[in-house]
Amino acid sequence: MNVDMKGKFIGVSQEVSVFTVRRRFQAHAGRARLRATALGVYFAELNGERVGDAYLAPGWTSYRHTLQVQEYEVQLREGENELALTVGEGWFCGPLTWNRRAKVYGDRPAVCCELTGEGVSVATDTDWTASESHIRASGLYDGERVDLTAPLRPLQVIQVACDKACLVMQECEPVRDICRVPVRQVLRTPKGELVYDFGQNLVGVAEVRTPETFDGTLTLRFAEILVDGNFYTDNLRSARATDTFTARGAHTFRSEFTFHGFRYMKLEGDELPAQCVTAIVRHTDMRRTGHIGTSDAQLARLLENVVWGQRGNFVDVPTDCPQRDERLGWTGDINVFGRTAAYNYDVRGILKKWLRDVCSDQTPEGDIPSVVPDCLGEQRTAAMWADVVTMLPHTLYEMYGDVSFLAMCYPAMRKFVLARERTMENGLIARGFEWGDWLALDKEVLLEEGPFGRTDVYFIANVLHAHSLGIVSETARILGEAAQAKEYRLKREALVRRIRREYFTAGGRLAFDTVTAQVLALHFGIAAPEARARLAAQLNDNVLRHGCRISTGFIGTPYLLFALADNGYFDTAEKVLFNPDFPGWMYEVSMGATTVWERWNSLLPDGTPNPDGMNSYNHYAYGSVMEFVYRRIAGIEAAAPGFSAVRIAPMPLARVDRVHAEYESVSGRIAAGYERTGEAIVYTAEIPEGVRAELALPGEPPVPICAGKHTWKRNT
Repeated sequence: MNVDMKGKFIGVSQEVSVFTVRRRFQAHAGRARLRATALGVYFAELNGERVGDAYLAPGWTSYRHTLQVQEYEVQLREGENELALTVGEGWFCGPLTWNRRAKVYGDRPAVCCELTGEGVSVATDTDWTASESHIRASGLYDGERVDLTAPLRPLQVIQVACDKACLVMQECEPVRDICRVPVRQVLRTPKGELVYDFGQNLVGVAEVRTPETFDGTLTLRFAEILVDGNFYTDNLRSARATDTFTARGAHTFRSEFTFHGFRYMKLEGDELPAQCVTAIVRHTDMRRTGHIGTSDAQLARLLENVVWGQRGNFVDVPTDCPQRDERLGWTGDINVFGRTAAYNYDVRGILKKWLRDVCSDQTPEGDIPSVVPDCLGEQRTAAMWADVVTMLPHTLYEMYGDVSFLAMCYPAMRKFVLARERTMENGLIARGFEWGDWLALDKEVLLEEGPFGRTDVYFIANVLHAHSLGIVSETARILGEAAQAKEYRLKREALVRRIRREYFTAGGRLAFDTVTAQVLALHFGIAAPEARARLAAQLNDNVLRHGCRISTGFIGTPYLLFALADNGYFDTAEKVLFNPDFPGWMYEVSMGATTVWERWNSLLPDGTPNPDGMNSYNHYAYGSVMEFVYRRIAGIEAAAPGFSAVRIAPMPLARVDRVHAEYESVSGRIAAGYERTGEAIVYTAEIPEGVRAELALPGEPPVPICAGKHTWKRNT
């Protein structure tokens, strides 16, 4: 819903990275309402005190379509008051992407606000005054430069054009300071660098406190890993990730308009004791809804890595990585991770805002960008990435029972599947760019042959298009569009028949021998019923031939364990999950990872980074494995949207004595798991009132269970 604001958008005529605008006014003591937004990022101060606790407001949206407005309740004092807003470039006109594209959305930052209370009304206009800020420069990738000793020269205020039709109230939770992480140890590297280790790869900023005797400049640099014991930043590419702080005397410094992905901080300019250095974790303030406890330390560490990866990549937009010159809303990453995200946190706000931008950034022809908000304007409509417009709203509908996700995206869904038809020949997708099974290792020589994987990209595209058609059909049915539901159902059935004719032999053998192809054919119902058992056996043999090491990429990996476990090979799925060797999840854990990596070989067994250079040590796509732990190992499965009906079907791991999961669903708290005690295994479940539930213990037929806490004991 559009917001009507009286204030004008104002900026400054000079080219500065950060500036402050001010207005003094008379008022009576009392409460007032402040609404504000910016083309860029901002924070407000009233009478020298910060207003609210949000950072990076108003957030990153598809600015040409949507610009969020924040509302604050403030306390005015009797007599003169001063309202100040400090504004930076942020995503609006600061450098974005590895190409360092600046001014993607506009030429200069600007701010707009209105303050209203009893007998007072103040709004931004060209009568406000402006000056430089002590924040001399700030960039999301390069960091922030603060100089408390610099004089602040006045600047000329100008009005900046902005179509206020795009103004909406804040839709999701703001970015806030969530918690503090102390220094674990202070290091001197072989090169002599002073490095503070926080023990956890995290996203946020560092806070440093200077002593009374300080006079100079502190330089803070950030890194995810050490290599040969030394500070390593090559994987940041062009991102400088450097904060500087110039001051005299005792001060506390933390960056305002930037964030970093780091475990290690290198400090130059002084040597501060550990108690004067703290990491501030900063991300969208989502409510935690899911937890998994386990007796296995490695599994527990892996699951913590997944959660930390989600926290670090939910900074207003679901991003791919938080540390290098990218930090973009890659559609494929969140598509495969969406259900895991929704188990761990209440993500309705942030993902509804983001899906609105997916629909806004869809081209008139129906194509979906690979990143949203679309600051690249290059790659369009690739399988899994573009299928986010159908798959993610459907996932969120299943998790929350909220039909508005489907209703909001349904027009975009229809345009998208129609756009896909333009890439077809003889009824199958056969042309156009595809990311494929991104970063799969099944080419065996990845560095020489490229990151696209060996699985035929158009096979993948057709499988996922069939899945999208099924979702659009179901969405039409839910929305009461019976004729359209039938139309898309028939299209899906026709496409599946064509896929089978093209890619399967008459005897039911799949034409491709990659693990990913076999996984997708099983998981998405492409293999004919009579061919499933044979294909599942082939998949199992294929995985065993790989030594239960991961060979799949972004598309195959999220469904690998499901395809094995759901077709009678749970023991193999367990071996894959716990494979300690390169490549695999537990290999990362054994290498000291505290978040999930972008690629299986981001860190090679000898401890050196992948020489390709594209290495993020905080990427959540492969963290989608946590969904398997919730749904299959602990056994919490939605049997109806919003968990109004639940299926509890735990699958105990042979090597783990206890797994227990809890999920605070919109229908209430659900818990399930198991624990071995001697020669018995005890299963537990907790079902909220008003929720239908059934229990399916291993080897037993499903039975209905009622609300409450339950325990079942079986011999092992």
